[in-house]
Amino acid sequence: MDYTGTTWNAATYAALLCKLKTLAEPAYKAFHERLCTTSKAEILGVRSPYVKQIAKAVAKGDAEGFLRVCGKTYYEEVLLKAFVIAFWRRPLLEKWTEVEAFVPEMDNWAVCDSFCAALKVKESEQAFLLEQCKAYSRKAGEYERRFALVMLMTHLLNETYLDDAFAILANVDCTPYYVSMAAAWCVSVCFVRNQKKTLVFLKTSALDDATHKRAIQKIIESNRGVKSFCIQLDRAGNLTGAQAACASVNSFRRAVHDRLNSFNIGFPGSVGASV
Repeated sequence: MDYTGTTWNAATYAALLCKLKTLAEPAYKAFHERLCTTSKAEILGVRSPYVKQIAKAVAKGDAEGFLRVCGKTYYEEVLLKAFVIAFWRRPLLEKWTEVEAFVPEMDNWAVCDSFCAALKVKESEQAFLLEQCKAYSRKAGEYERRFALVMLMTHLLNETYLDDAFAILANVDCTPYYVSMAAAWCVSVCFVRNQKKTLVFLKTSALDDATHKRAIQKIIESNRGVKSFCIQLDRAGNLTGAQAACASVNSFRRAVHDRLNSFNIGFPGSVGASV
C-alpha cells in the first residue's frame, strides 16, 4: 500500500496496524525484547527498515493527519511516529512543537537513538538545537536527558560547538544508566573529533566515576577512536614501530590503552554491556 496519498483516520490507521502485524517476525520480537527492556509498549517484532519505509511514505503525504491518529500500544507505532516526525519535510524549527510533544513519550534507548539519528539539522539550525540540548540536559526524565546527549553527539560535535558540548556533559546528571551510557558514548565521539580537548575534559571534569570509566572504555573499544589515536600519534612521532608491532586490532588497542593511561585519567575494569 502506498501511504503517500492516504488520508488518515481511524479506519486507515487500523489498516496500517494490520500491515505492521503482517511484517512481524517472532524470532526478531524475542531478540528485540532482550535488547529493549524498558519499552512499555508491546514489541511486535517488525524490523526497523520496514518501519522507516512506511514512515518515509507517510511523511511525504498527510503527516499531520497521521500524527493526530497515531497510537502507542505497540513499540513499532512509537518508532513509526518518531520517523514520521523526523522525515517530515519541514525545517526543524517549524516541527519542533511535534518534537517537544514526542520526546516525553520515549521510554527506551532504541526509539530515542533512532529518532535523533533520523532528524536532519541544517547548519543554520545548530545554534537553536544547542539551546534545546542545554534545556533537555536539565530535564528530570532519563530519556529526555539521553535525547539531549544523543542529539548533541549526532549533530553538534564540531569545532564551533565542542566546548559547549563539554559544558553540557560536565553538568548533566548521569545517574540513570541510559543517560550515563549516552554521555560516555558522546565523550568517545568527542575524542575522535578533538583528542587534546577530550583528554583535558576527562582529567578535569566532574563526571561520576561510572560514566568516566564507561567513556574511557568506549574510546578504547571504538574503531574510530583507535584509528584517530593512531593518526595523532603518527603525526607526533610517538608511534615509531608500534603499529607494525601489533599483530591484531586487539593488541593495538592495548597499546592505545597504555598510551592513554600515561595521561592519568583513570581506567575501568569491566563495565558490562553498553548501548
